[in-house]
Amino acid sequence: MTDINRGNNDWIRLKFKKRFKDIPEEIRIDIDGKVYIDGEPYDEKTSKYENLNVEVEHHSRMSSGEETLKIIEESKKAKKGEMVIIKDEEGPDKKERKYQTK
Repeated sequence: MTDINRGNNDWIRLKFKKRFKDIPEEIRIDIDGKVYIDGEPYDEKTSKYENLNVEVEHHSRMSSGEETLKIIEESKKAKKGEMVIIKDEEGPDKKERKYQTK
């Protein structure tokens, strides 16, 4: 049994309505970060689409909805036109700040 027949493990699926010779009919990325082009596992070295490059970043953290809940709560508290900081995170290689306005 191949990975593609393993069940619904899809994360992103792109299907094109028209068929062109230079682009695939379907690009699929599953939850594990594996990429499939037209149903076959994608390998950049053996791909028949020369100008296609698909790169998937792997992160150890998945959103569990806390950020969305905080956005909803803070938007209820905020006054009209006020900007509220939802997330303020700083690390050695990144600085991330998310705002919500009402």
